[in-house]
Amino acid sequence: MSAGFQKEPFPIYHNFVIGTAFDLSYQKLIKVTMRKLPLFVVLALCLYFQPIIAQNREFPNAIQAKLNLIDYGLLNEDDLNLSQGFEFGVTRNIAPFLNVGLPFKLGLAKLPGVTGNTVTTSLDLVFRLENMRDEAKIIPYFFGGVGYALADFADGHVQFPFGGGVNFRASKFAFINLQAEYRKAQTDDRDNLQLGLGYHYLLHKSDPKPVLPVDTDKDGVADNIDKCPTQPGPATAFGCPDRDNDGLSDTEDACPDEPGPIATKGCPDYDNDGFADSVDECPNDPGMLNGCPDSDGDGVADKMDRCPMEAGLASNQGCPQSTDSDGDGFADDDDQCPTQPGSVRGCPDTDKDGIADKDDQCPTQAGLPQNNGCPDTDGDGVLDATDKCPYVAGPVSNFGCPEVKPEVKERLEFATKAVQFETGKDALKQESYPILDEIVGILREYPAYTLSISGHTDNIGEKARNLELSIDRAQACVDYLIFRGIDANRLRSAGFGETKPIAGNNSSEGRALNRRVEFEMVLD
Repeated sequence: MSAGFQKEPFPIYHNFVIGTAFDLSYQKLIKVTMRKLPLFVVLALCLYFQPIIAQNREFPNAIQAKLNLIDYGLLNEDDLNLSQGFEFGVTRNIAPFLNVGLPFKLGLAKLPGVTGNTVTTSLDLVFRLENMRDEAKIIPYFFGGVGYALADFADGHVQFPFGGGVNFRASKFAFINLQAEYRKAQTDDRDNLQLGLGYHYLLHKSDPKPVLPVDTDKDGVADNIDKCPTQPGPATAFGCPDRDNDGLSDTEDACPDEPGPIATKGCPDYDNDGFADSVDECPNDPGMLNGCPDSDGDGVADKMDRCPMEAGLASNQGCPQSTDSDGDGFADDDDQCPTQPGSVRGCPDTDKDGIADKDDQCPTQAGLPQNNGCPDTDGDGVLDATDKCPYVAGPVSNFGCPEVKPEVKERLEFATKAVQFETGKDALKQESYPILDEIVGILREYPAYTLSISGHTDNIGEKARNLELSIDRAQACVDYLIFRGIDANRLRSAGFGETKPIAGNNSSEGRALNRRVEFEMVLD
C-alpha cells in the first residue's frame, strides 16, 4: 500500500465529497482497468470502419458534464491513487469531421509527494475527430489538445491531454459519455490518467410552429387555390358552393340541384353516354347518335333502324338501297342534294347544327331551327348578327341589350346639376369628382353603351365664347372619364353654347339651370 493511500475518509473540500478508501483488491481491478481502457477504446475505433463525417452539422453546439476518476500514481512510479473530480464543457463543430471543445475540470487529487488531497483545476482546448451521424447509436471519437492546470489554485503549468471515448445515444440530442484520457504535464510528477462518465447534449432550437394557409371562409380550401374565398364550398368544386355535390360549382352547373358529370355540365346522364338526360333521345341506352345507339353506324338510331345490324340508308329506314350517287347514305330518290354528300336529308350541313346549308341563313355558324340556323347566344330572341349585346340578354326593342335602369337615369340627370366648373372656365371643381366616378361605374355596368356628353351655357357673354366654353367643358368630362379607365371610343362630346336653354335666361335661377353638362347613355 502506498504512502499516499489512506484508510480514513477523504476530507471534505469545496463541497466535494470524496469516497472512502478502496481495499487492495479493488485497487488492482481499477489499476488494470485504467491501463487497459485506452487499448479498448483504440480497438473499438479500429473496428468502426465507417468514414468519419463529423458532428451533426444541423446542431453544431453541445454542452457536457462528467464525473472523473483521477490517478496521478501509475504514471509517476507509484501505486494507483484514485480521486474524484467534475468536468463541465462546451463543444462546437468547425469542419466536416472536426469538433473543438473547451472543458473545465475541478477535482480533489492525490499528488505524488503531497500529503492529503489537493484541489486541481484545469482549462483545456481540445480537438475531437468524431462521427456524429443521426442514425448512429454508438459514436467513438479521438481527441487531443492543450490545457493549463493549477494545484490549490497555484503552481500553474501546461498539460497536453489526449485520448478517446465513446458516446452512447440516449435520444436524438442526448448521449451518455465514457472517456479515457492521458494528460502529459510539462512539469515533474504531474502526468495523470482520467476516466470519465458523463452526459453530452446537442443544443437545438424548438421546431417552429407550422404556418397555416389563410382560409377566409373556413371551408378547408386555402384562399390561394379557392375560387370563391369568401363563400364556403367543397374542395371538389375548388372551394365554391356546390348544392348537388357533383364537383361543379353552382355558377358552372347547368343543373345545380341535380348531380351530374362534368361532361354534361353537371346535369344527370343516366346511361353515361355524354348526353344529358334532358336532351338524350335514349336516356336509358348509351349511344352517340343524339344519345341513342347505332349498331351498324349508318346514321339511323337502332330504335328507328329496320336493319340495325346492316348499314343502310336513312331514306330506307336504315336498310340498304342500291342507288346513292353521292354516297352519303341517302338514296337518290330521297336525297334533296343527290350530287352533294350531306347528313341532313342528303344535303351538306357545314356548321353541323342539323339545318342544311341551303336552308340555313347562317351556314357557317351553328344555330337553332327557330332562328333559321342562326345563333342567339344569350337566348333573348335577337340573333347574334343583329344583337348589339350578344352575350347579355335584352329586349328586342333595345337591340338585344339590357335597358338602362330608371335609377341609373336618375343619377345621370342628377349629374347634370352636380358637375360644376370654375366660373368662366372649363376646370372641374373638386366636388364634381364623386358623381363622375359614379358615371365610371355605370359605364362599366353597361359595356355595350356609349356615353353622350353635351355642354350648355347661359346667354351671358359672347355667343362664340359661350360655344367654345360649352365644348371645352364637355371635353373636360371626357378627359376625366378616360383618366379613370374608360375607353375613349365609348365617349362622345359636343357643345351647344347658349342655343338649347331649358329655362329662361332673365333670372339667375334660370341661367344657373342653363349652365349644365348633360349625360346620356346611347346604343350605337
